[in-house]
Amino acid sequence: MAFDIRNTDSGFRSTVQMVSDHAAARPGAVAMRQKEFGIWNEMTWADVQEIMHAAAAGLIGLGVEAGDHVGILSENRSEWVLAQFGINAAGATIVGMYPTSPAAEIDHLVNASDTTVLFIEDQEQLDKIIELGGRAPNLRQLIVFDPKGCQGQDYLNLISWDDLLERGRAAMRGTAGDEVLKRKAGIKPDQTAMMVFTSGSTGLPKAAEISFANLNAGAKVAEHVFKDHGPGTDVLSYLPLCHIAEQAVTVMNGLSRQFVMNFGESLRTITLDLREVAPQVFFGVPRIWEKMQAGVLVQAQTAGPIRAPLTMLALKGAMRRGAIRRSRWSAADHLAHRFWDMLIYRHIRSYLGLGRVDFAISAAAPIAPDLLAFMRGIGVNIREAWGMSETSGVGTIQSSWGDCDGRIGFPVPGVECRIAEDGEVLFRGETILKGYYRNPKATAETIVDGWLHTGDVGKIEADGSLTLIDRKKDIMINAAGKNLSPSLIENAVKSSPFIKEVIVVADQRPYVAALVQIDMDTVRLWAEGQGIVYTTFRSLTENPKVKELIEAEIEKGNRNLARVEQIKKIWLLPKELDHDDGEVTATMKVRRAKIFEIYAKEIEALYA
Repeated sequence: MAFDIRNTDSGFRSTVQMVSDHAAARPGAVAMRQKEFGIWNEMTWADVQEIMHAAAAGLIGLGVEAGDHVGILSENRSEWVLAQFGINAAGATIVGMYPTSPAAEIDHLVNASDTTVLFIEDQEQLDKIIELGGRAPNLRQLIVFDPKGCQGQDYLNLISWDDLLERGRAAMRGTAGDEVLKRKAGIKPDQTAMMVFTSGSTGLPKAAEISFANLNAGAKVAEHVFKDHGPGTDVLSYLPLCHIAEQAVTVMNGLSRQFVMNFGESLRTITLDLREVAPQVFFGVPRIWEKMQAGVLVQAQTAGPIRAPLTMLALKGAMRRGAIRRSRWSAADHLAHRFWDMLIYRHIRSYLGLGRVDFAISAAAPIAPDLLAFMRGIGVNIREAWGMSETSGVGTIQSSWGDCDGRIGFPVPGVECRIAEDGEVLFRGETILKGYYRNPKATAETIVDGWLHTGDVGKIEADGSLTLIDRKKDIMINAAGKNLSPSLIENAVKSSPFIKEVIVVADQRPYVAALVQIDMDTVRLWAEGQGIVYTTFRSLTENPKVKELIEAEIEKGNRNLARVEQIKKIWLLPKELDHDDGEVTATMKVRRAKIFEIYAKEIEALYA
């Protein structure tokens, strides 16, 4: 079965042309804000265009040619997006890299993408590049956003962002302006705009080539999906900008819908930043929603003898109503929600920084149904979405309040979907990537006869919306020959505020077991309330009462699973999963094979 919703508007505009169009039409309108020392500083579209041109001229002055690969290794900040506009305006390709990557991983990212010039955030990232030594022979130029601690350094011709702009502005007063305009005008639809590295959960990350045509199609998708949100709508950028999801939600919405891009001071200040910005559109991965729910439950349970039971009663009702589509609520449900919303829910949303959110998105991993019901029940309009680097961002999205049969909604305009004979979900259309850089074998395996093979197993529901079952490679077959979905089992128990991560073991096994990582924040508070003495993460997990707590939470989750899917035994991980140890990817996706290798002895003990 296939369905196709095509966008008939074939007009092409590059991302940098969109910047210039906005600067011409609304020069004084706010394009982005950057928080520094507690103050939100605004930049208009005219400011953004001027910096884009200066950065492009500065890069051209450093010898950057059209088609060169220029990397960005930094946490989210306004300079990240300004640099990417400058790179594209110079006719070059953006290569986004995760700032949490250790030097060994950066070695692969720089060399696999043939990066020649690299923007880095600060001294911490500079130290990683120096650690590489001569292992990146093509890298010849560094530009640092925050030069504090880098004074006197000239490694790989290091200059500061401010120095680049100063050089670019001086060049723009000469003949460089004509060259920048020429390169902007010369951008072709099939030209590679950016490289986005895949997560690397099963091997080395691959560089997905996203063309300007792909991004143009993504802009059209944004115009359709966010048609009710226009210029001035606020978004908070905090997920890595080198990930396609953040590019789609923040940058492409900023360009196509003229949303205001807000950048906080750091990831550590996201809670405060979210309250201050109070965005109308908010994108969160499941872990963000889990942290919010856990925080609300802890606050509710410790609110005092009167407020605590009243709040818990309201939240119990929210869970029940949130599990039902809003279109199917009874009059009593609507009345009860309005009552509790006035009394409690709106205060919770305000506390979370979601007081103005009317369009929330959950994507990047499956979200537990109970968690989804909780957030919708307190009035957060979460829509599940799905996408990949290979689809240039969003591929499907639910209707308002999740009003559809499928868990990830309907395909967006411009793409066509069908299910292969083995259950794999296939896509084709305007947003599908060009291919993987210098990897024709992987490209040929992934794109067959124009169809993107997603690696996900799914089904199309009666109303035409899509449900994903699991990653094709992750489906496990137990000793009795029963197919099991690890994601389904894991999500059934991850809605617990005391559980941060679950890794199911079931392949060729007589029953399901699991490795469990506790949520240190909530378990710590619970332990202190119980008078349990501990010193470290490990000592907390080794406490018998903590194990009893987690086993009880697992049993609650088991009630929502078929008998063959239920977790029979668990082992508590003695530490948090770490990117540096290779246990998770930069996007915190579990590397199952690595986990099974590291904890092979403990896994075998679960079946002894």
